Amino acid sequence: MISHRFFHAVCLVGTVALSVLFSSCLPRVSVTSGAGDEATIFFSTGFSADTAKTLRAIGGIDENTPLFSKTDILALLKAAGAENTSVTIPTATELAASGRIKKLSQNSLSKTGILKKAEKSVVLTVGPKQIRAFYEFLDDDTKSYLDLMMIPALIGETMTASEYRELLSSMYGPSFANEIVDGKLTINISSADGKKMTQNTLSLGELLTAQGEIEFSL
Repeated sequence: MISHRFFHAVCLVGTVALSVLFSSCLPRVSVTSGAGDEATIFFSTGFSADTAKTLRAIGGIDENTPLFSKTDILALLKAAGAENTSVTIPTATELAASGRIKKLSQNSLSKTGILKKAEKSVVLTVGPKQIRAFYEFLDDDTKSYLDLMMIPALIGETMTASEYRELLSSMYGPSFANEIVDGKLTINISSADGKKMTQNTLSLGELLTAQGEIEFSL
């Protein structure tokens, strides 16, 4: 049976790279540069009713069990070195969370290459290297759960988004596959003073099948 740890790990990694990989409810990641070595992260994500149903079926989770736990998400954020944390669970299949990282250069996100502080802003980078680096931080149970998705960028398989769609469809059905591949991720990067902001949107299929690094910065 897949425990809540799977969904929580996905969301946390999704903060920067993997956390929002499995949702179609307009997943969003916002990173605001802070003073010195600080950065504030906000992320929101959710599952459609059909995808939530499929995930519960895959993991043997009761249909009435929420996919997210506020207590566990807060614990994960704090374990990642975040302070001033906040978690909201609007529905049983949605999540919004935020936290401030005071020493980004010493944080696990920086060590994976996913999030780094630039001179006046932050740089968010996602790609096979970053995804695999974060994967190595996870425990064996969580790794096995992510393995179920056969993510090309994680397993080192060269695959187009269309080919990945076909793979997911064969395993979990076309509705699930379409939601994963066609879903859109919005990434916002903001300066500390709020005067500069950049917004980018990419498909989850593009992210999951990336063969090189995709970088976001001001």
